[in-house]
Amino acid sequence: MPSATRIQYDLPSEAYMDQLLTDDLILRYVKDNYQYSKHRTEFYDTPDWQLTRAMFSMDVDRDLSIPTVHLAQARITPDNLPGLLHGDTWTAPFESVDTMVDALAHRGAPLSFLSIARGAELVCHFEIAHSSKSTTLYLPDRTRISMSFDNSVIYAGGREGRSYELCMDLLFGEESQLINYCQQIRERFGLPPVLLSREMKARRLLGEK
Repeated sequence: MPSATRIQYDLPSEAYMDQLLTDDLILRYVKDNYQYSKHRTEFYDTPDWQLTRAMFSMDVDRDLSIPTVHLAQARITPDNLPGLLHGDTWTAPFESVDTMVDALAHRGAPLSFLSIARGAELVCHFEIAHSSKSTTLYLPDRTRISMSFDNSVIYAGGREGRSYELCMDLLFGEESQLINYCQQIRERFGLPPVLLSREMKARRLLGEK
């Protein structure tokens, strides 16, 4: 059960991504070439969004040679900084929608998820076409951060919504180092934190609350 610590910021445009890349605050910590990826994911939940309300997110990546389901659970604490997210993740290959939950159960998915999803109707509420540009930042004190510029289009109910985000994931080191560095990024560029999850954005497109 891998754990994740992430900070996300909204970006105004794709062109703004390239502007950030030329700034010394980022450039000085880049050693590796950028990696590019594209994929499309389907997001599943019960018809009344019970998983989302329980802070779970379940998506399927069908672009892989073997269909794979991803489950994430966010952990929100009162002292969280805006944009800071803690979470646990589970990943499993599966054969059909009917076997997704059992596949995740075999990978250690929690009982709080299984009590909702096992035996429930699961429907695809929305899809996301996602492209990203990512690399590792080598900060002092052996801190390592995965930096990703994400360009996404949400498709829900015949509508589309586009978003541009800067995602910072802590790979190694102290969480305080991630927070301090991201605060510098935010202050330098005036970036607002991401406050809406993908599910919340999709529900807005669907006209739901």
